[in-house]
Amino acid sequence: MTTFIVVSGAILVLISAFILLPAIFSFVSSLVLWLVVVPVFGTVLGLFFSYVIKRVILPKSSPHRDSATITIGSLVVGWLIVLLSLFG
Repeated sequence: MTTFIVVSGAILVLISAFILLPAIFSFVSSLVLWLVVVPVFGTVLGLFFSYVIKRVILPKSSPHRDSATITIGSLVVGWLIVLLSLFG
């Protein structure tokens, strides 16, 4: 009787592992995507846009060159581009 319980317990563990492991991996990969990939790529892209606007497009005499609004807006645009590229 004990071997039957051990074998059935092992089979139950294997079945639950095959059912639960893909769900856990899917959850973890989506969590990494939303908490790591989107913020990092969105911020890098936004800072790149901010650099291009402030250092390349605007002249040195422009009062908007030191504006934090351009940086924040560029970060928002970078995040939006990354989010839209995930859904598109």
